[in-house]
Amino acid sequence: MVSKLVDRATHVQNRRQLLIVGGLFLFSLALYTATMSRGITWLNTGQDGGDFISAARSWGVPHPTGYPTYSLLLRAFGDVVAVGSHAFRANLFSAFTGALTVPFVYVAASRLIRSIPASEVGGNRSTTVSAVVAALAFATSQLFWMENTITEVYSLNALFGAVLLVMALGVVQDLRAGGLAIRNRVLLALLLGVGLGNHTTLGLAATPFGIWILWVVWQWYGWRGVFDWRPAVGLLVGLSVYAYAPIAASADPLVNWGASNTFEGFRWMASASLYQPYAFAIESEALAGRISKVAELLFTQYTIVGTVIGIAGLTTIWSYSREFVYASLASIFAITIYSVSYATPDSFIYLISAFMVFSLWLGVGIALLGTEVSRYSVRFRRFASHQHRVQVGVFVLVILVIPVWSVVNGWSEIDISGHSEPADYAERTIAEVAGGVLLVEEPELFSLVYQSQVANPELDVMVVGPGMLQFEWYWDSLVKFYGDRMPLEMPDSFNDRVGAVVGHNLGVVPVYATDTDRSYYDQFLIVEDGDLFRIEY
Repeated sequence: MVSKLVDRATHVQNRRQLLIVGGLFLFSLALYTATMSRGITWLNTGQDGGDFISAARSWGVPHPTGYPTYSLLLRAFGDVVAVGSHAFRANLFSAFTGALTVPFVYVAASRLIRSIPASEVGGNRSTTVSAVVAALAFATSQLFWMENTITEVYSLNALFGAVLLVMALGVVQDLRAGGLAIRNRVLLALLLGVGLGNHTTLGLAATPFGIWILWVVWQWYGWRGVFDWRPAVGLLVGLSVYAYAPIAASADPLVNWGASNTFEGFRWMASASLYQPYAFAIESEALAGRISKVAELLFTQYTIVGTVIGIAGLTTIWSYSREFVYASLASIFAITIYSVSYATPDSFIYLISAFMVFSLWLGVGIALLGTEVSRYSVRFRRFASHQHRVQVGVFVLVILVIPVWSVVNGWSEIDISGHSEPADYAERTIAEVAGGVLLVEEPELFSLVYQSQVANPELDVMVVGPGMLQFEWYWDSLVKFYGDRMPLEMPDSFNDRVGAVVGHNLGVVPVYATDTDRSYYDQFLIVEDGDLFRIEY
Protein backbone atom coordinates (compact mmCIF):
# COMPACT_ATOMS: atom_id res chain seq x y z
CA MET A 1 0.00 0.00 0.00
CA VAL A 2 2.81 2.38 0.96
CA SER A 3 4.73 1.61 -2.23
CA LYS A 4 1.63 2.30 -4.31
CA LEU A 5 1.20 5.67 -2.62
CA VAL A 6 4.86 6.47 -3.25
CA ASP A 7 4.56 5.45 -6.90
CA ARG A 8 1.45 7.55 -7.29
CA ALA A 9 3.10 10.56 -5.68
CA THR A 10 6.10 10.12 -7.98
CA HIS A 11 3.82 9.89 -11.01
CA VAL A 12 2.00 13.06 -9.99
CA GLN A 13 5.31 14.86 -9.41
CA ASN A 14 6.69 13.76 -12.79
CA ARG A 15 3.50 14.83 -14.52
CA ARG A 16 3.66 18.22 -12.82
CA GLN A 17 7.28 18.67 -13.89
CA LEU A 18 6.41 17.71 -17.46
CA LEU A 19 3.63 20.29 -17.52
CA ILE A 20 5.97 22.97 -16.17
CA VAL A 21 8.71 22.16 -18.67
CA GLY A 22 6.22 22.05 -21.53
CA GLY A 23 4.60 25.29 -20.42
CA LEU A 24 7.94 27.11 -20.28
CA PHE A 25 8.84 25.85 -23.75
CA LEU A 26 5.49 26.83 -25.28
CA PHE A 27 5.46 30.27 -23.64
CA SER A 28 8.98 30.99 -24.86
CA LEU A 29 8.30 29.67 -28.34
CA ALA A 30 5.17 31.82 -28.60
CA LEU A 31 7.10 34.91 -27.45
CA TYR A 32 9.97 34.39 -29.86
CA THR A 33 7.91 33.44 -32.92
CA ALA A 34 5.60 36.39 -32.33
CA THR A 35 8.52 38.82 -32.44
CA MET A 36 10.96 37.18 -34.88
CA SER A 37 11.68 38.42 -38.38
CA ARG A 38 9.57 36.85 -41.12
CA GLY A 39 12.36 36.98 -43.68
CA ILE A 40 15.99 37.88 -44.22
CA THR A 41 17.11 40.79 -42.06
CA TRP A 42 20.06 42.69 -40.66
CA LEU A 43 18.03 44.08 -37.74
CA ASN A 44 18.68 42.92 -34.14
CA THR A 45 22.34 42.22 -35.09
CA GLY A 46 21.16 39.74 -37.73
CA GLN A 47 23.53 40.83 -40.48
CA ASP A 48 25.30 37.44 -40.64
CA GLY A 49 22.10 35.49 -41.20
CA GLY A 50 22.33 35.45 -44.97
CA ASP A 51 25.80 33.94 -44.85
CA PHE A 52 24.66 31.17 -42.49
CA ILE A 53 21.63 30.29 -44.61
CA SER A 54 23.51 30.39 -47.90
CA ALA A 55 26.25 28.16 -46.48
CA ALA A 56 23.76 25.68 -45.03
CA ARG A 57 21.74 25.42 -48.25
CA SER A 58 24.86 24.84 -50.36
CA TRP A 59 26.52 22.43 -47.89
CA GLY A 60 29.16 25.13 -47.59
CA VAL A 61 31.32 26.77 -44.94
CA PRO A 62 30.26 30.16 -43.50
CA HIS A 63 32.59 32.80 -42.08
CA PRO A 64 35.12 31.79 -39.40
CA THR A 65 35.05 29.72 -37.27
CA GLY A 66 32.93 27.81 -39.77
CA TYR A 67 30.29 26.88 -37.17
CA PRO A 68 29.92 23.25 -38.37
CA THR A 69 27.43 22.21 -35.66
CA TYR A 70 25.18 25.15 -36.42
CA SER A 71 25.47 24.71 -40.20
CA LEU A 72 24.49 21.04 -40.07
CA LEU A 73 21.58 21.55 -37.67
CA LEU A 74 20.34 24.59 -39.58
CA ARG A 75 20.34 22.57 -42.80
CA ALA A 76 18.50 19.66 -41.13
CA PHE A 77 15.90 21.93 -39.53
CA GLY A 78 15.27 23.75 -42.81
CA ASP A 79 14.74 20.43 -44.61
CA VAL A 80 12.40 18.96 -41.97
CA VAL A 81 10.40 22.11 -41.19
CA ALA A 82 9.52 23.03 -44.75
CA VAL A 83 7.44 26.10 -43.87
CA GLY A 84 7.85 29.46 -45.58
CA SER A 85 11.09 30.77 -47.05
CA HIS A 86 14.49 29.48 -45.99
CA ALA A 87 15.04 32.74 -44.11
CA PHE A 88 11.79 32.19 -42.19
CA ARG A 89 12.83 28.64 -41.30
CA ALA A 90 16.26 29.79 -40.13
CA ASN A 91 14.73 32.44 -37.89
CA LEU A 92 12.30 29.82 -36.60
CA PHE A 93 15.26 27.57 -35.78
CA SER A 94 16.58 30.28 -33.47
CA ALA A 95 13.17 30.66 -31.85
CA PHE A 96 12.92 26.88 -31.39
CA THR A 97 16.38 26.40 -29.89
CA GLY A 98 15.90 29.47 -27.69
CA ALA A 99 12.58 28.13 -26.41
CA LEU A 100 14.18 24.74 -25.79
CA THR A 101 16.87 26.43 -23.68
CA VAL A 102 14.41 27.84 -21.14
CA PRO A 103 13.25 24.47 -19.65
CA PHE A 104 16.89 23.47 -19.16
CA VAL A 105 17.51 26.71 -17.25
CA TYR A 106 14.55 25.73 -15.07
CA VAL A 107 16.02 22.27 -14.41
CA ALA A 108 19.46 23.74 -13.64
CA ALA A 109 17.93 26.25 -11.21
CA SER A 110 15.91 23.46 -9.56
CA ARG A 111 19.01 21.31 -9.08
CA LEU A 112 20.97 24.20 -7.60
CA ILE A 113 18.18 25.18 -5.21
CA ARG A 114 17.73 21.57 -4.07
CA SER A 115 21.44 21.36 -3.25
CA ILE A 116 20.78 23.86 -0.45
CA PRO A 117 19.00 22.73 2.77
CA ALA A 118 15.22 23.13 2.70
CA SER A 119 15.45 25.16 5.90
CA GLU A 120 17.03 27.92 3.81
CA VAL A 121 15.07 27.75 0.56
CA GLY A 122 11.82 25.95 1.43
CA GLY A 123 10.31 22.73 0.13
CA ASN A 124 9.36 21.42 -3.29
CA ARG A 125 6.75 24.06 -4.01
CA SER A 126 9.13 26.89 -3.19
CA THR A 127 11.83 25.29 -5.34
CA THR A 128 9.48 24.89 -8.27
CA VAL A 129 8.14 28.44 -8.18
CA SER A 130 11.61 29.94 -7.72
CA ALA A 131 13.08 27.93 -10.60
CA VAL A 132 10.17 28.90 -12.86
CA VAL A 133 10.73 32.58 -12.12
CA ALA A 134 14.47 32.20 -12.81
CA ALA A 135 13.77 30.52 -16.15
CA LEU A 136 11.18 33.12 -17.14
CA ALA A 137 13.53 35.94 -16.17
CA PHE A 138 16.17 34.52 -18.46
CA ALA A 139 13.66 33.79 -21.23
CA THR A 140 12.57 37.43 -21.30
CA SER A 141 16.04 38.94 -20.87
CA GLN A 142 16.51 41.25 -23.81
CA LEU A 143 19.86 40.04 -25.14
CA PHE A 144 18.74 36.42 -25.26
CA TRP A 145 15.27 37.27 -26.55
CA MET A 146 16.73 39.41 -29.34
CA GLU A 147 18.92 36.58 -30.63
CA ASN A 148 15.89 34.30 -30.86
CA THR A 149 14.30 36.58 -33.47
CA ILE A 150 17.04 36.28 -36.12
CA THR A 151 19.33 33.77 -37.79
CA GLU A 152 22.35 33.54 -35.50
CA VAL A 153 24.36 30.98 -33.52
CA TYR A 154 23.73 32.36 -30.04
CA SER A 155 20.39 30.67 -29.38
CA LEU A 156 21.95 27.27 -30.01
CA ASN A 157 24.99 28.34 -27.99
CA ALA A 158 22.69 29.11 -25.04
CA LEU A 159 21.03 25.70 -25.42
CA PHE A 160 24.37 23.93 -25.18
CA GLY A 161 25.28 26.09 -22.17
CA ALA A 162 22.04 25.28 -20.36
CA VAL A 163 22.34 21.53 -21.01
CA LEU A 164 25.93 21.56 -19.79
CA LEU A 165 24.91 23.39 -16.61
CA VAL A 166 22.23 20.78 -15.91
CA MET A 167 24.71 17.96 -16.50
CA ALA A 168 27.48 19.59 -14.45
CA LEU A 169 25.21 19.96 -11.43
CA GLY A 170 24.06 16.36 -11.85
CA VAL A 171 27.60 15.00 -12.20
CA VAL A 172 28.78 16.79 -9.05
CA GLN A 173 25.77 15.46 -7.17
CA ASP A 174 26.55 11.90 -8.33
CA LEU A 175 30.22 12.25 -7.43
CA ARG A 176 29.44 13.45 -3.93
CA ALA A 177 27.07 10.53 -3.53
CA GLY A 178 29.98 8.18 -4.14
CA GLY A 179 29.54 7.43 -7.85
CA LEU A 180 32.20 7.88 -10.51
CA ALA A 181 29.60 9.30 -12.95
CA ILE A 182 31.88 8.32 -15.81
CA ARG A 183 29.07 7.88 -18.35
CA ASN A 184 27.69 11.36 -17.68
CA ARG A 185 31.18 12.86 -17.63
CA VAL A 186 31.89 11.39 -21.05
CA LEU A 187 28.53 12.62 -22.36
CA LEU A 188 29.18 16.08 -20.90
CA ALA A 189 32.60 16.23 -22.60
CA LEU A 190 31.08 15.02 -25.87
CA LEU A 191 28.40 17.73 -25.78
CA LEU A 192 31.01 20.35 -24.95
CA GLY A 193 32.99 19.35 -28.04
CA VAL A 194 29.91 19.46 -30.27
CA GLY A 195 28.94 22.79 -28.68
CA LEU A 196 32.37 24.24 -29.47
CA GLY A 197 31.54 23.40 -33.07
CA ASN A 198 28.71 25.92 -32.74
CA HIS A 199 30.59 28.76 -31.02
CA THR A 200 33.97 28.73 -29.33
CA THR A 201 32.98 31.16 -26.56
CA LEU A 202 31.15 28.21 -25.01
CA GLY A 203 34.60 27.13 -23.85
CA LEU A 204 35.09 30.36 -21.89
CA ALA A 205 31.78 29.93 -20.09
CA ALA A 206 32.11 26.17 -19.52
CA THR A 207 35.76 25.73 -18.52
CA PRO A 208 35.34 26.94 -14.89
CA PHE A 209 32.55 24.39 -14.36
CA GLY A 210 34.76 21.70 -15.90
CA ILE A 211 37.50 22.60 -13.42
CA TRP A 212 34.91 22.39 -10.62
CA ILE A 213 34.01 18.86 -11.70
CA LEU A 214 37.68 17.84 -11.85
CA TRP A 215 38.21 19.28 -8.38
CA VAL A 216 35.39 17.14 -6.99
CA VAL A 217 36.75 14.11 -8.88
CA TRP A 218 40.18 14.72 -7.33
CA GLN A 219 38.68 14.99 -3.85
CA TRP A 220 36.96 11.61 -4.20
CA TYR A 221 39.20 9.63 -6.55
CA GLY A 222 42.55 11.42 -6.65
CA TRP A 223 44.66 12.05 -9.72
CA ARG A 224 43.68 8.73 -11.27
CA GLY A 225 40.10 9.99 -11.62
CA VAL A 226 41.21 13.38 -12.95
CA PHE A 227 43.31 11.84 -15.72
CA ASP A 228 40.69 9.31 -16.78
CA TRP A 229 41.05 9.08 -20.57
CA ARG A 230 37.41 8.48 -21.38
CA PRO A 231 36.07 12.06 -20.98
CA ALA A 232 39.02 13.31 -23.08
CA VAL A 233 38.02 10.91 -25.84
CA GLY A 234 34.44 12.15 -25.58
CA LEU A 235 35.65 15.74 -26.05
CA LEU A 236 37.72 14.81 -29.10
CA VAL A 237 34.81 12.92 -30.65
CA GLY A 238 32.64 16.00 -30.17
CA LEU A 239 35.26 18.26 -31.72
CA SER A 240 35.43 15.97 -34.73
CA VAL A 241 32.39 17.87 -36.02
CA TYR A 242 34.98 20.29 -37.43
CA ALA A 243 35.81 17.63 -40.01
CA TYR A 244 32.70 18.89 -41.79
CA ALA A 245 34.58 22.01 -42.96
CA PRO A 246 37.32 20.36 -45.05
CA ILE A 247 34.90 17.70 -46.32
CA ALA A 248 32.41 20.35 -47.43
CA ALA A 249 35.12 22.61 -48.85
CA SER A 250 36.52 19.79 -50.99
CA ALA A 251 33.28 19.84 -53.01
CA ASP A 252 33.80 23.54 -53.91
CA PRO A 253 30.44 24.80 -52.58
CA LEU A 254 29.14 28.24 -53.46
CA VAL A 255 29.91 29.52 -49.94
CA ASN A 256 33.40 28.34 -49.03
CA TRP A 257 35.19 30.69 -46.64
CA GLY A 258 38.91 30.06 -46.48
CA ALA A 259 38.88 27.01 -48.77
CA SER A 260 39.41 24.90 -45.66
CA ASN A 261 40.17 21.69 -47.51
CA THR A 262 43.81 22.84 -47.34
CA PHE A 263 45.74 22.88 -44.05
CA GLU A 264 46.34 26.64 -44.18
CA GLY A 265 42.73 27.31 -45.12
CA PHE A 266 41.42 25.16 -42.27
CA ARG A 267 43.78 26.82 -39.79
CA TRP A 268 42.68 30.28 -40.97
CA MET A 269 39.00 29.36 -40.73
CA ALA A 270 38.97 27.36 -37.46
CA SER A 271 41.23 29.81 -35.59
CA ALA A 272 39.22 32.84 -36.76
CA SER A 273 42.43 34.64 -37.76
CA LEU A 274 40.29 37.25 -39.50
CA TYR A 275 38.74 38.35 -36.21
CA GLN A 276 41.65 37.88 -33.80
CA PRO A 277 42.68 41.56 -34.01
CA TYR A 278 39.36 42.47 -32.35
CA ALA A 279 40.06 40.39 -29.22
CA PHE A 280 41.25 42.47 -26.24
CA ALA A 281 41.60 45.42 -28.59
CA ILE A 282 39.22 47.92 -26.99
CA GLU A 283 40.83 51.30 -26.39
CA SER A 284 41.47 52.20 -22.75
CA GLU A 285 39.39 55.39 -22.89
CA ALA A 286 36.36 53.35 -23.99
CA LEU A 287 36.79 50.69 -21.30
CA ALA A 288 34.92 52.51 -18.52
CA GLY A 289 31.95 53.12 -20.77
CA ARG A 290 31.77 49.47 -21.80
CA ILE A 291 31.97 48.29 -18.18
CA SER A 292 29.11 50.61 -17.24
CA LYS A 293 27.20 49.19 -20.21
CA VAL A 294 27.43 45.73 -18.64
CA ALA A 295 25.86 47.04 -15.43
CA GLU A 296 23.18 48.80 -17.44
CA LEU A 297 22.39 45.60 -19.30
CA LEU A 298 22.18 43.63 -16.04
CA PHE A 299 19.63 46.09 -14.63
CA THR A 300 17.76 46.06 -17.93
CA GLN A 301 17.65 42.26 -18.04
CA TYR A 302 16.68 41.65 -14.41
CA THR A 303 15.72 45.05 -12.95
CA ILE A 304 17.38 46.46 -9.84
CA VAL A 305 15.12 44.29 -7.64
CA GLY A 306 16.12 41.13 -9.48
CA THR A 307 19.80 42.08 -9.34
CA VAL A 308 19.69 42.49 -5.56
CA ILE A 309 17.82 39.20 -5.15
CA GLY A 310 20.36 37.43 -7.37
CA ILE A 311 23.29 38.73 -5.31
CA ALA A 312 21.48 37.61 -2.14
CA GLY A 313 21.14 34.18 -3.70
CA LEU A 314 24.87 34.08 -4.37
CA THR A 315 25.66 34.78 -0.71
CA THR A 316 23.41 31.86 0.28
CA ILE A 317 25.09 29.51 -2.22
CA TRP A 318 28.44 30.55 -0.72
CA SER A 319 27.46 29.02 2.61
CA TYR A 320 26.85 25.57 1.10
CA SER A 321 28.85 25.30 -2.14
CA ARG A 322 31.79 27.63 -2.39
CA GLU A 323 33.14 25.66 -5.33
CA PHE A 324 30.02 26.47 -7.36
CA VAL A 325 30.40 30.14 -6.45
CA TYR A 326 34.02 30.12 -7.62
CA ALA A 327 33.05 28.36 -10.85
CA SER A 328 30.08 30.62 -11.60
CA LEU A 329 32.02 33.81 -10.81
CA ALA A 330 34.96 32.67 -12.95
CA SER A 331 32.57 31.84 -15.82
CA ILE A 332 30.88 35.23 -15.60
CA PHE A 333 34.16 37.13 -15.31
CA ALA A 334 35.77 35.27 -18.22
CA ILE A 335 32.91 35.90 -20.62
CA THR A 336 32.46 39.50 -19.39
CA ILE A 337 36.13 40.39 -19.84
CA TYR A 338 36.08 38.91 -23.33
CA SER A 339 32.87 40.71 -24.21
CA VAL A 340 33.99 44.09 -22.86
CA SER A 341 37.42 43.97 -24.48
CA TYR A 342 36.27 42.67 -27.87
CA ALA A 343 36.31 45.69 -30.16
CA THR A 344 32.99 45.34 -31.97
CA PRO A 345 29.68 47.08 -31.19
CA ASP A 346 27.73 43.82 -30.82
CA SER A 347 30.18 41.93 -28.57
CA PHE A 348 27.79 42.29 -25.62
CA ILE A 349 25.87 39.38 -27.12
CA TYR A 350 28.46 37.11 -25.50
CA LEU A 351 27.03 38.11 -22.11
CA ILE A 352 24.05 35.79 -22.67
CA SER A 353 26.04 32.99 -21.01
CA ALA A 354 26.82 35.20 -18.01
CA PHE A 355 23.18 36.19 -17.59
CA MET A 356 22.16 32.54 -17.72
CA VAL A 357 24.41 31.80 -14.73
CA PHE A 358 23.05 34.87 -12.95
CA SER A 359 19.51 33.53 -13.41
CA LEU A 360 20.50 30.51 -11.28
CA TRP A 361 21.59 32.86 -8.52
CA LEU A 362 18.27 34.62 -8.94
CA GLY A 363 16.37 31.36 -8.46
CA VAL A 364 18.14 30.72 -5.15
CA GLY A 365 17.54 34.31 -4.07
CA ILE A 366 13.81 34.04 -4.76
CA ALA A 367 13.57 30.81 -2.76
CA LEU A 368 15.48 32.46 0.08
CA LEU A 369 13.16 35.47 0.01
CA GLY A 370 10.07 33.28 0.15
CA THR A 371 11.42 31.37 3.15
CA GLU A 372 12.28 34.57 5.01
CA VAL A 373 8.81 36.01 4.40
CA SER A 374 7.27 32.75 5.60
CA ARG A 375 9.34 32.82 8.78
CA TYR A 376 8.46 36.43 9.41
CA SER A 377 4.74 35.83 9.03
CA VAL A 378 4.81 32.96 11.54
CA ARG A 379 6.05 35.33 14.25
CA PHE A 380 2.67 37.02 14.29
CA ARG A 381 -0.28 34.80 15.11
CA ARG A 382 -2.76 36.93 13.27
CA PHE A 383 -0.76 36.33 10.08
CA ALA A 384 -0.05 32.63 10.74
CA SER A 385 -3.18 31.40 8.99
CA HIS A 386 -2.24 33.46 5.95
CA GLN A 387 1.36 32.28 5.83
CA HIS A 388 0.97 30.42 2.57
CA ARG A 389 -0.89 33.29 0.93
CA VAL A 390 1.80 35.77 1.93
CA GLN A 391 4.53 33.56 0.51
CA VAL A 392 2.71 33.00 -2.77
CA GLY A 393 1.92 36.71 -2.97
CA VAL A 394 5.59 37.62 -2.71
CA PHE A 395 6.47 35.16 -5.45
CA VAL A 396 3.75 36.58 -7.71
CA LEU A 397 5.12 40.06 -7.07
CA VAL A 398 8.60 38.93 -8.10
CA ILE A 399 7.16 37.39 -11.27
CA LEU A 400 5.45 40.66 -12.10
CA VAL A 401 8.51 42.76 -11.35
CA ILE A 402 11.04 40.78 -13.38
CA PRO A 403 9.71 38.79 -16.40
CA VAL A 404 6.60 40.85 -17.04
CA TRP A 405 8.56 44.08 -16.82
CA SER A 406 11.12 42.66 -19.24
CA VAL A 407 8.40 41.79 -21.76
CA VAL A 408 6.69 45.17 -21.50
CA ASN A 409 9.95 47.08 -21.59
CA GLY A 410 11.57 45.06 -24.36
CA TRP A 411 8.78 44.26 -26.80
CA SER A 412 8.90 47.50 -28.79
CA GLU A 413 12.70 47.33 -29.14
CA ILE A 414 12.97 43.63 -29.99
CA ASP A 415 9.85 42.93 -32.05
CA ILE A 416 10.81 42.87 -35.75
CA SER A 417 7.95 40.70 -36.95
CA GLY A 418 6.46 43.62 -38.87
CA HIS A 419 9.73 45.04 -40.17
CA SER A 420 9.95 43.66 -43.69
CA GLU A 421 12.10 46.48 -45.04
CA PRO A 422 15.35 44.46 -45.25
CA ALA A 423 13.64 41.54 -47.02
CA ASP A 424 11.76 43.89 -49.37
CA TYR A 425 14.97 45.77 -50.13
CA ALA A 426 16.87 42.55 -50.87
CA GLU A 427 14.14 41.21 -53.16
CA ARG A 428 13.72 44.52 -54.99
CA THR A 429 17.46 45.04 -55.41
CA ILE A 430 18.26 41.59 -56.79
CA ALA A 431 15.35 41.88 -59.23
CA GLU A 432 16.68 45.23 -60.44
CA VAL A 433 20.20 43.90 -61.07
CA ALA A 434 19.10 40.66 -62.79
CA GLY A 435 21.91 39.16 -64.83
CA GLY A 436 24.38 41.77 -63.61
CA VAL A 437 26.95 42.54 -60.94
CA LEU A 438 26.18 44.11 -57.57
CA LEU A 439 28.85 45.46 -55.21
CA VAL A 440 27.52 45.42 -51.66
CA GLU A 441 28.82 46.82 -48.39
CA GLU A 442 27.83 45.70 -44.89
CA PRO A 443 25.37 45.30 -43.22
CA GLU A 444 23.36 44.45 -46.36
CA LEU A 445 25.99 42.14 -47.88
CA PHE A 446 24.92 38.74 -46.59
CA SER A 447 21.22 39.49 -46.95
CA LEU A 448 21.77 40.15 -50.65
CA VAL A 449 24.00 37.06 -50.93
CA TYR A 450 21.08 35.04 -49.56
CA GLN A 451 18.62 36.69 -51.93
CA SER A 452 20.79 36.02 -54.97
CA GLN A 453 21.98 32.52 -54.10
CA VAL A 454 19.05 30.97 -52.20
CA ALA A 455 15.84 32.95 -52.74
CA ASN A 456 16.26 34.02 -56.40
CA PRO A 457 19.18 32.15 -58.01
CA GLU A 458 17.35 32.24 -61.35
CA LEU A 459 18.01 36.00 -61.56
CA ASP A 460 21.72 35.24 -61.90
CA VAL A 461 23.13 38.19 -59.95
CA MET A 462 26.80 38.11 -58.96
CA VAL A 463 26.92 39.76 -55.52
CA VAL A 464 30.42 40.94 -54.63
CA GLY A 465 31.65 42.12 -51.25
CA PRO A 466 34.47 44.47 -52.31
CA GLY A 467 36.21 44.17 -48.96
CA MET A 468 36.40 40.41 -49.40
CA LEU A 469 38.35 40.70 -52.64
CA GLN A 470 41.45 40.89 -50.42
CA PHE A 471 41.20 37.10 -50.07
CA GLU A 472 42.48 34.89 -52.87
CA TRP A 473 40.01 32.11 -52.03
CA TYR A 474 37.12 34.58 -52.51
CA TRP A 475 38.39 35.62 -55.94
CA ASP A 476 38.79 31.98 -56.95
CA SER A 477 35.24 31.18 -55.81
CA LEU A 478 33.79 34.01 -57.89
CA VAL A 479 35.76 32.82 -60.92
CA LYS A 480 34.44 29.29 -60.47
CA PHE A 481 30.76 30.22 -60.25
CA TYR A 482 30.64 33.43 -62.29
CA GLY A 483 33.43 32.83 -64.78
CA ASP A 484 32.01 35.05 -67.52
CA ARG A 485 31.86 38.03 -65.15
CA MET A 486 35.30 37.62 -63.55
CA PRO A 487 38.78 38.36 -64.95
CA LEU A 488 41.01 35.31 -64.82
CA GLU A 489 44.03 37.28 -63.57
CA MET A 490 43.85 38.67 -60.04
CA PRO A 491 45.70 42.01 -59.64
CA ASP A 492 48.02 42.42 -56.66
CA SER A 493 46.55 45.73 -55.46
CA PHE A 494 43.22 45.66 -53.65
CA ASN A 495 41.89 48.75 -55.45
CA ASP A 496 42.98 47.25 -58.74
CA ARG A 497 40.98 44.12 -57.95
CA VAL A 498 37.79 46.14 -57.50
CA GLY A 499 38.56 48.03 -60.69
CA ALA A 500 39.26 44.81 -62.61
CA VAL A 501 35.91 43.28 -61.64
CA VAL A 502 34.00 46.44 -62.57
CA GLY A 503 35.94 47.05 -65.76
CA HIS A 504 35.49 43.48 -66.94
CA ASN A 505 31.70 43.91 -66.83
CA LEU A 506 31.10 47.52 -67.93
CA GLY A 507 29.24 47.60 -71.20
CA VAL A 508 28.51 43.88 -70.96
CA VAL A 509 26.13 43.52 -67.99
CA PRO A 510 24.63 46.07 -65.55
CA VAL A 511 27.01 47.00 -62.71
CA TYR A 512 25.60 48.54 -59.52
CA ALA A 513 26.76 49.38 -56.00
CA THR A 514 24.71 49.76 -52.81
CA ASP A 515 27.00 52.42 -51.37
CA THR A 516 29.81 54.58 -52.74
CA ASP A 517 31.31 55.84 -49.48
CA ARG A 518 34.59 53.98 -50.01
CA SER A 519 37.83 55.21 -51.55
CA TYR A 520 37.89 52.48 -54.19
CA TYR A 521 34.75 53.94 -55.78
CA ASP A 522 36.57 57.21 -56.58
CA GLN A 523 37.95 55.67 -59.79
CA PHE A 524 34.46 55.26 -61.30
CA LEU A 525 31.75 57.47 -62.81
CA ILE A 526 28.69 56.71 -60.71
CA VAL A 527 25.06 57.74 -61.20
CA GLU A 528 22.42 57.47 -58.48
CA ASP A 529 19.61 55.15 -59.60
CA GLY A 530 16.83 54.75 -57.02
CA ASP A 531 18.13 52.82 -53.99
CA LEU A 532 21.31 51.91 -55.88
CA PHE A 533 24.23 53.53 -57.67
CA ARG A 534 24.88 52.60 -61.29
CA ILE A 535 28.51 52.43 -62.34
CA GLU A 536 28.94 53.74 -65.89
CA TYR A 537 32.69 54.11 -66.25
